[in-house]
Amino acid sequence: MKKALLQACAVCVGTTGAYAGGLDRSGQGVNILFEEGSVVQFRLGYTDPSVSGTQNGVDSGNVAESFFTPHLAYKHAFTDRLDFALVYDEPFGADIEYPSNYPLSINPTTPFGGRTDVLRAKADVDAITALVRYKFDGGFSAIGGLRAQRLKANVAVPAAAGYEVDTDSDIAFGYVVGVAWEKPEIAARVALTYNSKITHGFSQTESFNFVPPVFPPSAVLVTAETESEIESPQSINLDFQTGVAPKTLLFGSIRWVDWPQTVFAPPNYVNIVGDNLVDYEDDTFTYTLGLGYQFSEEFSGAVTAGYETSTGSEVTNLGPTDGFWSLGLGGTYSLERAQISGGVRYTDIGDATTTTGGEFSGNSAWSVGFQITYSLG
Repeated sequence: MKKALLQACAVCVGTTGAYAGGLDRSGQGVNILFEEGSVVQFRLGYTDPSVSGTQNGVDSGNVAESFFTPHLAYKHAFTDRLDFALVYDEPFGADIEYPSNYPLSINPTTPFGGRTDVLRAKADVDAITALVRYKFDGGFSAIGGLRAQRLKANVAVPAAAGYEVDTDSDIAFGYVVGVAWEKPEIAARVALTYNSKITHGFSQTESFNFVPPVFPPSAVLVTAETESEIESPQSINLDFQTGVAPKTLLFGSIRWVDWPQTVFAPPNYVNIVGDNLVDYEDDTFTYTLGLGYQFSEEFSGAVTAGYETSTGSEVTNLGPTDGFWSLGLGGTYSLERAQISGGVRYTDIGDATTTTGGEFSGNSAWSVGFQITYSLG
């Protein structure tokens, strides 16, 4: 298969992780390792979600902010058997904000001078991953690598006595291991990779309002420096492709993410509410299947369908979605050394019920992506 066809499929898949699993964004792919020779690659995705619901008869409006998903990679072929890659991406993230009249945005101490805010959450997670691939005889290869990941978060829950937590930035480390098999004559490839969990331990500032038993009552802002841990979850990716007809490629992936590993329980929030700030009951499976076609030596296109199973469990108000299905379209134009790709995807976001009784339905997202891969010779 020509490079343009593979690139069209890659950019089509590259946008599919942008609204998977609530916080899942990049999909943690390792496809850069399978590029020919030495290359540099840049991809930028943009997702504009529309997520709204109601609680106690109050409409939330669109609570999900739009976001970018950058990807920058360099791959070097040391020998015919040994490849190295360095990848920057943002594997997870959150950016959500509710209106001031939403029930969970109302601070019960406001009549006594407590501060005003809205229910909101912002989590920034970025990572640099160093990968190596060693090729054995018979088309088999082994993959391994180390990942350095940075996390910072800020969350406000006004209904919990005006609560807010602001974490320090923390860098922690994990690893990647995998195996692959290829048969270039029919453009066949299967790759299985495991991403370890990464445990972040950080200092944070928790603050909330307290109304002492005095008259007249007056809210006091309490601030405390505390410590917490949170784990980004382990995951497994299975990617596959094969030629099925002249100039035609069938491709797909299955991604499993162990979300119950991710628990955020700041001590003062737990004391106020009696529960974790963030946790998940179920893991997720995300499926992608697509078909690519090479229209000419220069241009190839691909279509893709995605599906993530709905768990049916109640979800946090900071991620009020449950599963999805999606349709995507991508194309690549190939120059002498560069492949320029673009893609668009529509996602129908699954209905969800939150732990506080919010009902979210009829939601969706549009994503677009641009990618350029340049051969260094």
